Amino acid sequence: MSQPHRKLGADALLDLVAEAFKSEIGPSLPADKRYLAAMIGNAIEIARREFAVEEEALAFRLLDHVYDDGDGTVLQLAREIRSGAVNDATHPGLRAQLKAHLVEELKVRNPRFLTGRGAKT
Repeated sequence: MSQPHRKLGADALLDLVAEAFKSEIGPSLPADKRYLAAMIGNAIEIARREFAVEEEALAFRLLDHVYDDGDGTVLQLAREIRSGAVNDATHPGLRAQLKAHLVEELKVRNPRFLTGRGAKT
């Protein structure tokens, strides 16, 4: 009787790909391909972090501070901030919410930026 195949989730597959790339493929590439390899490795790492954080949940957490549940978009919020319709006076704590949202985005996209500035990650 054969063993049933266990299906790996996308996050587990990315873990395997990242490890194989870093330990086996990257070091074997010629010097002129190392920059490309670093870019590919960075893209894999970003994808891994995105799986750990639900990006839509981050946006909804920000939007729910300003709009009724389920209403509004990030684009709409940006437009209303630029126009002055939404600000700290109309929505107390908005600046803090925006900063928290930015930090969460940077944790996914560029965590080294935060560590280089001593921010908590």
